[in-house]
Amino acid sequence: MTSTSLPGSLIATLPGSSYTDPGIFAQEQEHIFETMWFCAVRSSDLAKPGAFRTVDVGRESILVTRGRDGAVRSFFNVCRHRGARLCTQESGEVKRAFQCPYHAWTYGLDGKLVAAPNLTKMPDVGRTEYGLAPVATREWLGYVWVCLAENPP
Repeated sequence: MTSTSLPGSLIATLPGSSYTDPGIFAQEQEHIFETMWFCAVRSSDLAKPGAFRTVDVGRESILVTRGRDGAVRSFFNVCRHRGARLCTQESGEVKRAFQCPYHAWTYGLDGKLVAAPNLTKMPDVGRTEYGLAPVATREWLGYVWVCLAENPP
């Protein structure tokens, strides 16, 4: 019996279950998407203050924007009030702030809570405590990189 080697294109790959197994998905989220830096957008896509892009990193939607001070910042794309998606467009421009479509909570380009209906009637809600949740962000070599880790590498 003669043994022949298969061409590279016919070498076996992972079984289909590897792509659909919830346990493998959870491990990928924890060990890849929640710990590493990811290239999110080109810096030139955020040329003007108020320009934004939304990107998905693993199972999270991230809002990337340029502030009036020229700094690029990223936040979880979730309103801190009731958890609604803040921006539903993939890209765009806002003049001064992002406003939640659900209850109109409004956040500055720096992520700070600037306004909310009836905020004065909610003494337990402090503007400084309810800004958008930040995501580690770096501009490098013309690209914006994000990392979901609490302490990025």
